Amino acid sequence: MRYALISDVHGNLEALQVVLHHIGKEDPDKLICLGDLVGYGADPQKCIDMVRERTELVVAGNHDWAAVGRTDISYFNP
Repeated sequence: MRYALISDVHGNLEALQVVLHHIGKEDPDKLICLGDLVGYGADPQKCIDMVRERTELVVAGNHDWAAVGRTDISYFNP
């Protein structure tokens, strides 16, 4: 079984689209997201939706937890 892993998208829809295009050419059996879908970029909801459509497993990252108030952002880089 071949897996494709993505992480640290941080709401960057354009970058995610490019990465998913290249992953599609490789035709992996499964796509897994290792977290930080949201963060700095302008399109977090579109990124979440796009990844949800394509994955069976998403691991929440620290930025994802922060977005829902589950982690202290004072430990993040300024």
